[in-house]
Amino acid sequence: MPRLVSSREEFERLLPMAKEVRVVRRGGKVKVKARLSRLLYTYVTNEEEANEILKGVKAPIKEF
Repeated sequence: MPRLVSSREEFERLLPMAKEVRVVRRGGKVKVKARLSRLLYTYVTNEEEANEILKGVKAPIKEF
């Protein structure tokens, strides 16, 4: 089961270990999903904050 992360700091701590990052944009919300070796972590945010988070990502990014 995927885990929902509630804080940006915690999600940014997980990002360097991600194998893949998926971005789902629906309406005013953006889901940023980080695939680690064992679990998929999801962070729900707005468009501006998602763009800031994605600037520092080194893993491949897939947009949906």
